[in-house]
Amino acid sequence: MRGLLALALAVAAGLMVARRGSTGPGGAEGADPLAAETVAVQWVDDAATQALADAPQPEPDAPPDVSMTAPQDSGRRILVSIDRRRLWLVDGPDTLLTAPVAVGMGQDFTYNGRRYHFATPRGTRRVLAKAKDPIWIVPEWHYYEKAARMGLSEVVRLAPKAGILLSDSTLLEVRGDQVGRVNHFGNFAAFTPGTEIIFDGRLYIPPRNTEQRKVPDALGPYKLDTGEGYLIHGTHPYNAASVGEAVSHGCVRMDNEDLARLYPMVPRGTPVIIF
Repeated sequence: MRGLLALALAVAAGLMVARRGSTGPGGAEGADPLAAETVAVQWVDDAATQALADAPQPEPDAPPDVSMTAPQDSGRRILVSIDRRRLWLVDGPDTLLTAPVAVGMGQDFTYNGRRYHFATPRGTRRVLAKAKDPIWIVPEWHYYEKAARMGLSEVVRLAPKAGILLSDSTLLEVRGDQVGRVNHFGNFAAFTPGTEIIFDGRLYIPPRNTEQRKVPDALGPYKLDTGEGYLIHGTHPYNAASVGEAVSHGCVRMDNEDLARLYPMVPRGTPVIIF
């Protein structure tokens, strides 16, 4: 009884603690709230997730002691261990599915004085929405990260209806929902979504409503949206080997076959407990 009382008090205290950081992924940090792997803000752990994190670890496929999770979440729920890089779908005392996952890299990235922390947030979330064949709306931090890796001198946001004269006298132009290049004969050709637009040492960010900002197949066949840009999603062939590693920018990434098994078993509202 003392242990249960202590846990109840800890849960109540945890609910009263403010989240660390004054802005979420869509706030002043400049991340994109609809993006897949949005900049993570560390959340204060509630008592349930802290108890799971501190508990002795069982065999790799065995779930943690589900009795430690919050009583209101004792039905069907998703458990994700950041340290073990594993996901379980449990229902009461039963384990319905378990699979390896990729989680946030837990690293900082700074560009032009703006700092981002790429991590999977601990705490209790819920499946707010589900989607088949999701499209990745590329977040702004992706372009900053790409520019830093390539040693480019500048990142430029393109405005709707923008027209920029390039050094070879061609024109970079935004026409409706397309970003493309106008050649010397006046012909407009749109860029392929998912390719970087780089000219004269500058990387250009397409407007949010353009097709060049939308990338198909990057998230695999399905996504489970837990809010604020944090998803459980699949993999593109280029990053399939990342499952089981700490490499994402905040999302929980699964093998596509495992995700296809999980997706129909998880209704909206399902708790997602990350510890």
